[in-house]
Amino acid sequence: MTISSGPSEVPPFAFKKDISRDYVPRLQMLLREIDYRYLAPPSPSTAFFHSHHSWIHNTVGPMTSWTKSQLDALEVASSTFQERSYPSADIEIKTIMAKLTALFLFIDDSLENDATGIYDELGSFAHNIYIGKSQPSGILELYHECIKEMSHLCEGDPVLRGLAVVPWINFVDACLLEKRLLTIAPELRASPYDMGYQNIAKQEYLGGSHVPARNVSPGASMHFPIYLRHRTGVGEAYAAVVFKATKEQGLPLSRYITALPDMSLYIVLLNDLLSFHKEELAGETINMIHIRTQTLKENSGTGASGEWTVFDTFSLMCEEAKEAAYRIDEILRLYDCERIVRDGLDSGDMGLSEVDVAIALQWRGFRDGYISWHLEAQRYKLDFIRPEQFKLN
Repeated sequence: MTISSGPSEVPPFAFKKDISRDYVPRLQMLLREIDYRYLAPPSPSTAFFHSHHSWIHNTVGPMTSWTKSQLDALEVASSTFQERSYPSADIEIKTIMAKLTALFLFIDDSLENDATGIYDELGSFAHNIYIGKSQPSGILELYHECIKEMSHLCEGDPVLRGLAVVPWINFVDACLLEKRLLTIAPELRASPYDMGYQNIAKQEYLGGSHVPARNVSPGASMHFPIYLRHRTGVGEAYAAVVFKATKEQGLPLSRYITALPDMSLYIVLLNDLLSFHKEELAGETINMIHIRTQTLKENSGTGASGEWTVFDTFSLMCEEAKEAAYRIDEILRLYDCERIVRDGLDSGDMGLSEVDVAIALQWRGFRDGYISWHLEAQRYKLDFIRPEQFKLN
């Protein structure tokens, strides 16, 4: 994802390597600060994994040109994520979330790799939903069917349904926006996907009148990277399902709704922080940490050791993740609920109920399982962080 800030001879997010491995101990410190607790992986749910394997290879596979190894990787990523992050969920919830996650990853990858025709098809996706028109056959039709299935699973609460469903639709539009930002022509300050682009390009070609540069500091748009990240990360949908372990479960949304904004933030921040190591190894600089560094350099000026660096941004995002976790824990009274279970206390004596305890414990399961999945997944190359050191004594 590249966000152009105007005409420049330097690619918008081309950074020198100004970061050492200092981010490694900072990441480890974050895990201790938020009281991350490692639990060994649960026994595999054979029925869930077999069902998802069959769906990936027999339903998704024939609709794509992906190789068996690509489909295998998609299967592992989407299934193990659900098993690790939603330990309280039943097979029905895990199955639909695994399907949506798999299609989410496929769409993102296909658009990034310029799959033929995918941009135009995605451009009509939300519109077709709004006007009740069927989707083109193939992946988008399947994606729409999975979204409708998720809606049925949440049909008992219209607000929860919106939180768990709408982000999957918005994700498609966010992908389109990301693609557009990648194709901005600096001299025209517009993308070929923009309305009016052809007229601007024609005027430039015929008249030779260069589009005047706008002297806007990158720091002026410091909130835009976070805004875009929330839309592409689908954090709100993943957060909402934490409290929907089964179709029948009816935890009152009013008891946890104020924690959802920070849960969504926690989800995208932890993913960015835990993905950063593999991206550094690959030399990638088009990611949230590097993008925020550019805007923060302009806005914040100096960091811990002079000019604002990528490590300063990494450290800032660790603080943001920590504070988000603390707020969620406080809202849900996590530690009080754990004491009730651990010490056999009467929840009523603490102004809590069994419902409050269920909410808090389902958050704890996701809170730690989400991190464990990143640490255990080979793609993140985090084997130098031994999860066992975070086991609860």
